Amino acid sequence: MDLLPTPEQDEIVTSVRSVLADRHTLGEPLDDALWASAAEQGWFGLGVPEAQGGVGYSLVEEVLVFRELGRAGAPGPFLATVLAAHLAAGAEGTDAAAAAAAILAGESRVALVDRYDGEHLALLDGAHATLAFVAGDAPRLVRTADLGTVVEISGLDVLVPVGLVRADVVAAAPSVAVAADPQGIGRRAALLTAAYLAGVAEAVTEQSVAYGKDREQFGQPIGGFQAVKHRCADMATRAEVAVCEVFYAALAERDGRPDAGFHVHAARAVAARAAVENSQVNVQNHGGIGFTWEHTAHRYVTRARVLSNLWGSTADHLSALLDQPAAG
Repeated sequence: MDLLPTPEQDEIVTSVRSVLADRHTLGEPLDDALWASAAEQGWFGLGVPEAQGGVGYSLVEEVLVFRELGRAGAPGPFLATVLAAHLAAGAEGTDAAAAAAAILAGESRVALVDRYDGEHLALLDGAHATLAFVAGDAPRLVRTADLGTVVEISGLDVLVPVGLVRADVVAAAPSVAVAADPQGIGRRAALLTAAYLAGVAEAVTEQSVAYGKDREQFGQPIGGFQAVKHRCADMATRAEVAVCEVFYAALAERDGRPDAGFHVHAARAVAARAAVENSQVNVQNHGGIGFTWEHTAHRYVTRARVLSNLWGSTADHLSALLDQPAAG
């Protein structure tokens, strides 16, 4: 297994990072120009086979994109849209084909329908979405117009609109496409979420290190104090472990290794812990300014918390490790 990035992969990272730097400001809502650029550069179909209208790369390249989205703290329905592109492109029927074409072109945004309670499901990023990816054991794609009344509620992350829809209405909604490989879609969802979380863990580590160099107290940078530099060292360790596990899991899944499922669940659990803990410590490292609305530190805290509860909780993924064959 080759763990080093190829020149093409380095170019993908550079390109994605450049687009995000030009089109996105941390703490701001999704910019339509960013969405258009993402479609133009093929982000939504990066891992979709060329025969199905995609770019023809693999899960590994998708992971690289989502790591950069996490580092930038970019909001928007990127995850659900990429998953829907795979689902629709691999399904049969004219409705699925039309949906796939619209998604890959950036014309259709896809909301996410996930767990909430027994009576309702949560609809995330549904404001401008025409399609919805319904998560679960049998993932499928439906039209948002068929979801009935959406009751808007206050979410933890103000940049991720949340609404409630009735579970029975969602169950009765006609499917545009149904996943041909539910397990594969579920693993891809968990791994791309993990990649985003790993990117968050890296970004807040860099924020803390930069602040530790710039902020002075008692005539010297606060990064020179043991309490701060030890916290930063722990943050860097957690972020590095998360990134490495995510990359290894992506390669294992791409190559069909027997322990791929184990590493996907491990990556999701490790990355969630790194993102949540690092984002919280980042606020602490910034002192009084870190607790204010004006600073961007809290953006990463709420994003990490929201994502760590998608596609199952961290406890769910840790529990699932027991059912997976581990590496010898």
